[in-house]
Amino acid sequence: MRKLRNLLSKNVSLTEGSIYESIILFAIPLVLTNFLQQLYNTADLMIVGRFAGARPMAAVGATGPISTLLIGMFLGLTTGAGVIISMYFGSDDYKGLQKSVECAYFIAIISGLIIAISGAATTPFLLKILKTPDDIMKDAENYMRIFFLGALPLLIYSMGASISISTGDSRRPFNFLLIAAMVNVVLDLIFVGLLKMSVIGAGIATFCAQSVSAILVTLNLTGSDQAFRLRLKKISYKKEEANKIFAIGIPTGLQASLISFTNVLIQVKVNSFGSNVIAGVAAESRIDGFIFTTLQAVALAATTFAGQNFGAKKFDRIKEGVKVSTIITLGLAGFLSILAIVFSRKLISAFNPNEEVVEVGARMLRILCYSIWAFGLSENLCAFIRGAGEAMAPMVISFVGLCFLRMAFIYLPLPNWDNINILFWSYPVSYAGNLLMTWIYYKYGKWRKKVQA
Repeated sequence: MRKLRNLLSKNVSLTEGSIYESIILFAIPLVLTNFLQQLYNTADLMIVGRFAGARPMAAVGATGPISTLLIGMFLGLTTGAGVIISMYFGSDDYKGLQKSVECAYFIAIISGLIIAISGAATTPFLLKILKTPDDIMKDAENYMRIFFLGALPLLIYSMGASISISTGDSRRPFNFLLIAAMVNVVLDLIFVGLLKMSVIGAGIATFCAQSVSAILVTLNLTGSDQAFRLRLKKISYKKEEANKIFAIGIPTGLQASLISFTNVLIQVKVNSFGSNVIAGVAAESRIDGFIFTTLQAVALAATTFAGQNFGAKKFDRIKEGVKVSTIITLGLAGFLSILAIVFSRKLISAFNPNEEVVEVGARMLRILCYSIWAFGLSENLCAFIRGAGEAMAPMVISFVGLCFLRMAFIYLPLPNWDNINILFWSYPVSYAGNLLMTWIYYKYGKWRKKVQA
């Protein structure tokens, strides 16, 4: 416990000490942070489903893929900034560290404004592309517009949290998000449960919560006495630092966007099965979101670990870190999969008790759990590849494995068989294919030249 308190009480270097302790203890707040982040939309969906019904719940769920598509590209830039900042931190280059922090915040602000304006303006068009059913179109449009307005605080928090995490502080981003999550749930209960504002209330609650987290993370960075302190007057575009961030962030963002685009195409198929199926799939996505974000938190810890050690040129430590994080990932994936399979129906029914909703959601969850380990291992290997400054190959691999393969599996047989199970099974198939290609590149790819001792 003393080591845990020490690790979480300050910005720490992951270039020294036990690798197991470094990754596990650093990942704990990240797991909790991602858990709370997932709680945002989950609280919206659950409270809307309970107090407003299946159709408003379906409206909230139907907006998820397209919202993630537009935001995913820009969130990739926070990953790029995190890798660059962790390298500067590991190499004790404080001048580069400060310049990259100031540039990263500028990128976050501009990105948030772009998403807010373009997303809100194109909402009706985007929902029509999704073939959103008429009976949920109005609710989906209202929720989606409010969601996009919250893109600015969302990007600011994400960038601020990335800066903190890459410099060895995974505790404070969790604390800030904990406060924001409580704000979100309380306002959801007030606006949706008490005032009967349905999806509009849920959207406003999320916007308020995101604003709280953005303010808190910014105050933390501006009040720091470390070399990475954020100086508001110095926030600006810095070409050299921006190019480094873009070199990693753009491929990572494109990867996220391509996967999200695939999910948009899948959502089109889901929408053709009616509002109960939409609601069931939406509920399942919130449950599996907790599982996937937990594994992604371990991958984020691995990315920070790799970035700091790459900056410090401790390549043997990076190689050992791969083995440690792989063991952690497999253990977590197995444990979470068993829990989800055993309690699948109870978990889905917490969102909506409708029997068809529960049956569809539980079936999809059980099928996905067969391949969660493959997803986790792919993320883990990609974390070390990105941490060494290589982001293009993971993007290409994800396009082939998670996008092309999944779409081929769905769109070739589904028009003839019209069976929702085909859509569900596309996930295990694509995760397995993606892992195989990722492992081949990890084992034989050019990135390995960067970490040869």
